Amino acid sequence: MSLANKITLARATLIAPIVVLLVLGRREVALVLFLVASAGDVLDGMMARSRHEVSLLGKVLDPMVDKALYASLVVLLWMMGTIPLLWVILFFVPQVALGIGALFLHLLARKVQGSRMLGKGGAMLTFLAMSLMIVNVDCGRILFYLAVGVTYIAGVDYLIGALRISHQD
Repeated sequence: MSLANKITLARATLIAPIVVLLVLGRREVALVLFLVASAGDVLDGMMARSRHEVSLLGKVLDPMVDKALYASLVVLLWMMGTIPLLWVILFFVPQVALGIGALFLHLLARKVQGSRMLGKGGAMLTFLAMSLMIVNVDCGRILFYLAVGVTYIAGVDYLIGALRISHQD
């Protein structure tokens, strides 16, 4: 297993402690672990590319860990009253659609689409929003709403990219 994939798995092990710390009201410590997990997300990608260890496992595992981390936080922040249920649903719709789309692209065309600029932009806004909401800063919600909107736009961009990739031979 590559070093990048080990870093990704290490990020996955931080999800439960982040959630537990938030439940216990230890927001600052939860933020530190969230920042470590997020830095690991950047690091694992850089590692894989620089060491020429980009793999199908990494392309699948990395976004799965990201989605697990963010899904856990979004649900918990809803349960804590930070964000309304409607926005939890609006957050999950494109996440699920992108996951299903990626699965179909892989199963039907045997291809995997890499990250795209709009997707990275949505991810960055989501990261900033989560960071602020973890420590209960009000503008975090506004950034979260913006991030959800950008994610819908990114979803259309991914769909266009998937259609292009699926027709390449």
